Amino acid sequence: MSQARLGAPRAVGLAAAVLGTGLLVAAPAHAISGGAPAKDGTHQYAAKIELPGRACSGALIEAQWVITAKSCVTGVQTDAGTVTVGRTNLSGNTGQVVKIAGVVPREDRNVALVKLSTPISGVAPVKIGRTAPQNGEGLRIAGYGRTATEWVPNQLNTATFQAKNLGKTTFEVTGASGNASTCKGDAGAPVVRETNGTSELVAIDHASWQNGCLGETQTRQGGTETRVDDLNDWIKQQIPNLSIECKPAVPFYIVRNDGEVREYQHTDPKNGSFNWADNNGRVIGAGWLGARTVAAPNGVMYLAVQNGEFRRYRWNGNGWDTNQAGSQYDVLENGNGWDRYVTPDYRNRITVDTNGDIYTIEPDGKLHWRSYDPARKKLDHRVLSGDWGQYDLIVAAGQGVLYSRKPNGDLFRHVYDAKNGQWTQQAKPNGAGWGMFSSIISVGGDILYGARLVEGGGELLWYRYQVLNGTWADTGRDIGKLVGTGWANEFNITAAPDGCRAV
Repeated sequence: MSQARLGAPRAVGLAAAVLGTGLLVAAPAHAISGGAPAKDGTHQYAAKIELPGRACSGALIEAQWVITAKSCVTGVQTDAGTVTVGRTNLSGNTGQVVKIAGVVPREDRNVALVKLSTPISGVAPVKIGRTAPQNGEGLRIAGYGRTATEWVPNQLNTATFQAKNLGKTTFEVTGASGNASTCKGDAGAPVVRETNGTSELVAIDHASWQNGCLGETQTRQGGTETRVDDLNDWIKQQIPNLSIECKPAVPFYIVRNDGEVREYQHTDPKNGSFNWADNNGRVIGAGWLGARTVAAPNGVMYLAVQNGEFRRYRWNGNGWDTNQAGSQYDVLENGNGWDRYVTPDYRNRITVDTNGDIYTIEPDGKLHWRSYDPARKKLDHRVLSGDWGQYDLIVAAGQGVLYSRKPNGDLFRHVYDAKNGQWTQQAKPNGAGWGMFSSIISVGGDILYGARLVEGGGELLWYRYQVLNGTWADTGRDIGKLVGTGWANEFNITAAPDGCRAV
């Protein structure tokens, strides 16, 4: 398999425009007019981003990560850029100036995460809020952009604004007093809620009419901010991808051709070493032919059975849980085509992610999402958009992270935000040659294992995808690391998807 590299992410730049209807479209960069210089030592999390031919603002959200506007870092050589953090007055020497190591854009809104070459020390990152702004709520914006009198100010400036017209991804603001406005250079500036002396990031600056900004003649006031209060899960998915946390051993479950079920423990999923707790595994069940078994978090197993039942089991480490009737499983559904997943055409079109959500490709060509409700012992169900009938395999590798394969072996990455019902990445090409695998399995953390037939038996190969630079971790050869032998002839292979995850 080729270790195909994914090129630097591209996003459509947003041009400044005022529509005849009075709607505002984002400008690539703005700073604060009608505000006031920030006091030294305040808003230390505020960042100034300098790139070839442009500058903008941002906020430190982790020691090595800044959030900013995607429009700021699109179409420019980011590895030539620097970020200054913890320096209210840029002519001083407090804080740190570091280079940019990489960028992760958000596809559905004007947001990007910027990885710094080294962590920032001595500056507390700003916490990201989880509550949306309310109409009339007072918020503070702090940016390094243009003011009413300075083209390139050395001082961080702030002003208070009032929120209004909350939307799904943006909301509007107006100056709380006077003619406060963001200007060029403020794109990505933190929009914070201040409560009892603490700041909470709820948005970043997106666009404004630039009323009162030096060199501008626009008299209309107000602006638009991009919400981040609902992006906590997405940020966790992206940032920890370079610092994956794995359990000491992650379980794999093999259903053999005689129906026997064995558990194996891989003890180095993060790095892909050929290390197993017990090469022979342990027998935990029998009689499991005639079903497609898919592991879920916390020892849960789902079985799509050829009699049409969809069952839920749970392995507690020593035995199978039983319900009040004494059965080892609950039947969640009977019918609805679950028997199709035992057939060769559909057995690789079902998977479970790190959240425990179930994804299936069905005859309508759509991807279906289900989530188990333990109180009702029922499945909540959604039909998701897109042409998923073109794929012959899906495997979940994180929280809403899905890989799909076409019959020609091309692999694609998708990310679904189940909480908000949105795709944050769709069909990102991730290489070719994956058709050699009869099964592709994941333990979470964008780690994939492929089982393939080779002369003399079978192999299990390990891969780990790195979101930040869009490449596969180096395995020392053209294909994945060899971590197991004799795996490709089994009736069913699955692994717990919560073995590795973003932290």
